[in-house]
Amino acid sequence: MGANNAKTQTVIESTFSTVLEKLAKEHSTGLVNDLHVQLDRESGELSIYDDTESLIEKIVIFDWVNFPQPEEAFIKHAVSAIKAALASLASKEAFDQPCIAKPFSINLTDEDFTVTEELLFIDDEVLRLDDPLLKDLDADLDDFLEKLLSDIE
Repeated sequence: MGANNAKTQTVIESTFSTVLEKLAKEHSTGLVNDLHVQLDRESGELSIYDDTESLIEKIVIFDWVNFPQPEEAFIKHAVSAIKAALASLASKEAFDQPCIAKPFSINLTDEDFTVTEELLFIDDEVLRLDDPLLKDLDADLDDFLEKLLSDIE
């Protein structure tokens, strides 16, 4: 990860931490099941909304302003940075708060709040197969079986 990517990830983590602090302070308004993230390529803005589509936090990621590659490359780059930041926060149990109701998800949405990609999903009852801990499970199982069955041949 380059220095700019690490800096961007730190800024995103800090922004989501601020969102979680705001949600904890406003806990009396109810539980949150979803957060919506919207990106603006031209301005470099990352906007985070609650499940009532109210803006909670907005920040400019200067590395994203007028991103030089096509829209798809920008989205892929931004999503990768956001997912890395969210995974880091999840590993620190930042989402284990009384104001967060499970199942809980953070989704990338367009301006109409139509979900375009799931960025994070947390549920104590459900194990997701796209979990980063399980990303190489298939290859690991194949290697294990190959080694195990090599004696039989």
